[in-house]
Amino acid sequence: MRRLRRVAILAFTMVLAFVLVACGGSASSTDGSAAGNQSASTASETKAKGLVGKPWITSVLAGNLPIEQPEAKDDLYMHYAYDYLADHQLTGGNAMEEHFNELRDATIALIKDESKKGHDLEQLRILYNQAADTEKLNATGLSEVQPYLDRIDATTSLDELNAVLVANDFPFSPFISAQVKPSDTRSTNAVSLNPNFLLCNADIVGGTYYQDTDDQMAQKAAEAQFALANAFTSADFESMGMDSESIQSALAKVTEFEKQHGKHLQSNSTYVKKDFGALAQDMRSDTFTLEELCSLCPNFPMRETLANLKKDQSERYTASRQWLEAFNGVWTEENFDAIKLMTKAKVLSETRPYRGTPVSKETSERIAKINESLGPAAYRACDNINTLAQVLAKTYVDECLPAGTKERLAQLSQEVVNTYKDLVNNTKWISEESKQRVEEKLDHMTLNVLEPVDGYFDYSGLNLVPTDQGGTAFSNYLVCKQYRYDCEAKLVGQPASKGCIWYGIAPTTGNAFYDVEDNSINVLPGYLTSLVYKDGMGIEELLSDVGFTIGHEISHGFDYQGAQVDAYGAPNPIFTEADVSKFLDKNAKLAEYYSSIELMPGVMADGKRLAAETCADLCGLQAVLEIAGKSENFDYVKFFNSMSNIWAQVIPEPLFAAHAADTHPLNYLRINVNAQMFDPIYSKLGVAEGNGMYLAPDKRIVVWGPNA
Repeated sequence: MRRLRRVAILAFTMVLAFVLVACGGSASSTDGSAAGNQSASTASETKAKGLVGKPWITSVLAGNLPIEQPEAKDDLYMHYAYDYLADHQLTGGNAMEEHFNELRDATIALIKDESKKGHDLEQLRILYNQAADTEKLNATGLSEVQPYLDRIDATTSLDELNAVLVANDFPFSPFISAQVKPSDTRSTNAVSLNPNFLLCNADIVGGTYYQDTDDQMAQKAAEAQFALANAFTSADFESMGMDSESIQSALAKVTEFEKQHGKHLQSNSTYVKKDFGALAQDMRSDTFTLEELCSLCPNFPMRETLANLKKDQSERYTASRQWLEAFNGVWTEENFDAIKLMTKAKVLSETRPYRGTPVSKETSERIAKINESLGPAAYRACDNINTLAQVLAKTYVDECLPAGTKERLAQLSQEVVNTYKDLVNNTKWISEESKQRVEEKLDHMTLNVLEPVDGYFDYSGLNLVPTDQGGTAFSNYLVCKQYRYDCEAKLVGQPASKGCIWYGIAPTTGNAFYDVEDNSINVLPGYLTSLVYKDGMGIEELLSDVGFTIGHEISHGFDYQGAQVDAYGAPNPIFTEADVSKFLDKNAKLAEYYSSIELMPGVMADGKRLAAETCADLCGLQAVLEIAGKSENFDYVKFFNSMSNIWAQVIPEPLFAAHAADTHPLNYLRINVNAQMFDPIYSKLGVAEGNGMYLAPDKRIVVWGPNA
């Protein structure tokens, strides 16, 4: 399971704000009402008597900021981030999110600058300009996509639909995505299968949205996610000529069908709730031959689908047994009508940036409002794993970042790895046997920093057709997609490529993550904005985010899931059974501490759900503080000020539930809880008993090092 940082959901929650407005819901501080004329201090004052959160005020909640700035000794995060928090009480905001458009804006400028030459830039320019020609797209409408929709419509049984889905001239795989990546980095590349069954964004939270739960925060998050998905799907169905009543009926049927399968998906929340032994068993039973895949899911034409994707020649496939069996359970004649609707919905969703959308003015305005937070449609047409996301990322790194950035961050990454190794070796609770396995895993950890270690795909052979030669955004989308399939097909069965994980994601995304299956740390170009990295920045600023991020992600190599997999991505445990008990005991204490924190009246943080991410935060901060301690004249005030402002965030009330239900702690807790565990805030910032940041020595929790 790919480990995603909190920043991965930022764009999603900002889009939800637009959905709430566009669909007529309450958007609180984002609605532009008369309250927007108040000053931030006045808005704070109106709620000053109703401040919530203990032991610290929940300062990331809009309208919940005290009039007076606290001392750093009492609330580290609020003290340093106070100006940002005060300035965004009415509008909401996230410091990271505000910078994530830098890659987009920089690459668009290069595309528009005709003086900039080069094959890859020209391919970007062709697709971008075709997708930007809205007049032509709207005139064309669905005409290029309609033949495929007609073929789906013409089917009267599941067998007939299966035949369409695997036809050589049907260029879509609506329900299965397959990515080349090693299941053991000492071996050859295998194929990883993922469900492509959903209209909701399962990449962020997996099956969380589909689970039956009494948790009101999770329920609100689910409702908002389905509202977002349905807004786009409704417009797609309308573009097909469906009336309002038919659209509502279709949405209900598709949503219910989606939930049948979605509830079986693994998610971050189900992952952290599994016990160590059960998770270990899961990790050992997810590799299959093609014959085994087909036998687990006989109702679906798996073999033919993989052949069309050029992925049918692999010796091994990785997938979740649970979702394969669930997939087979819903892929039945009984569900044919829903599957047929879902097929059309998926094709329409995939082709959205490359076609016109003939809808009413009201629908067009609503979708345009939602899309404001997603950026220009022409850019989104290029920023797609099936098109030119890799080209955009490489162009940004090569043309827009300061010279030497990759080298400096690679050096920093290795320094954090080495520091982590020293911490583990100086830990008393862990056995020598486990230490050796940890060290081996760290020694073989791949550092994909700003580009995969094996490089991006070579796009020199891609030649898109210009408009004056008959090319269109849609036809060139299909050309790009086939080119990617051809590139991936060459990797199947070849010696393991440790950079494969990047070929199945958009590296333009503002994200950093640890990948369990190939034991890699990944810092995507989209994550590296001017907020987190500047040429010539000091060690304090460098460690406050990029260093902390790398340390956090390394820690996922040894959490509940990472500890099940060895240095080479194979399912072999890192810890001995005795060490597992000690490790889980430390996690339990950390979870218990988080569960004592009040977010809202009667709403406590869920330490168990947060366990994996809180442990990663704790260990990541410890690693960079170790480096800080060896740095001459290190400025801890500058360090914590930078960290707090990078993670500065104000969440409008309607979006608070989505954040609070996530598996990552709220941002103010990521700073305050972890900082109070380590000596620098006491010895360097003067925190003492009686201060809000003080935690008694016997209450402090450390996983690694001599004091653990």
